[in-house]
Amino acid sequence: MLARLTARGSGSASGLIEERISFGPDPAQHVLVVRSAHLANARPLIYFIHGGSWKYGSPERFRAVGRFFAHYGYTTALGGYRLVPEHRFPAQRDDVFAGISAVMAEGWFAEACNGSVVLAGQSAGGHLAALAAFDEDSRAAAGLGGLEVAGMLAVSGVLDFAVLCPEGAKCPLIEDLMGGRERWEHADPAFFVHGGPRIPVLCLHGSRDPLVPAEVAASFVLRANGSEGDHAVFMADPDAHHADMTRLFFGTSSLTVPMLDWLADR
Repeated sequence: MLARLTARGSGSASGLIEERISFGPDPAQHVLVVRSAHLANARPLIYFIHGGSWKYGSPERFRAVGRFFAHYGYTTALGGYRLVPEHRFPAQRDDVFAGISAVMAEGWFAEACNGSVVLAGQSAGGHLAALAAFDEDSRAAAGLGGLEVAGMLAVSGVLDFAVLCPEGAKCPLIEDLMGGRERWEHADPAFFVHGGPRIPVLCLHGSRDPLVPAEVAASFVLRANGSEGDHAVFMADPDAHHADMTRLFFGTSSLTVPMLDWLADR
């Protein structure tokens, strides 16, 4: 399914502007912006972070996601980040903040995006989007304390380490990110979301996901809402696994329209 996504992003796209913005010396430290050549009514920027277990992937591989959202009038920044094992956490989180800052410095940002951002991502990218949204101290330390977060969208997101990796169980996915089994709370979105800001959240997941079970996202949503909130929403595709949730951006998923409706309310 990711190969199909990459293929859909090949070639040129009529009516769209695509530009690369570098924010560091590593080749992965760049953002690919996809936006309409014609400014329409201002809508939040979608800052979309690619998946790949924090080891693989690039903004270019997810170019079709940017083109999909641009078709509906959203400027999309596809954010890259340094990859493990050469770079361990928090390099990935810090690169998300640096990428957002680089995009916000562009002259078109305020007019085209009304100064606000939807933080979004798939799989490992959903994890980083959640951290960017809810780790307020780290965001402020990166100079983004005043960032207007219009919402957080996670697709197949790695959002609750305790559910993904029950106590005492080995978890190579997270151990690779962290370089061991210590300090996980600094990278666990579930650690930050309970009692955090009431940012609108949409978590989309495949019920048949063998890599990141749907319970991981459902638990995150429960923690976000607490005992009284309803600003976080979980929706499952009963037929989807993990990477095939990217069919959301082909328009062939039953959750595509609900996702677009949620975005329209931001």
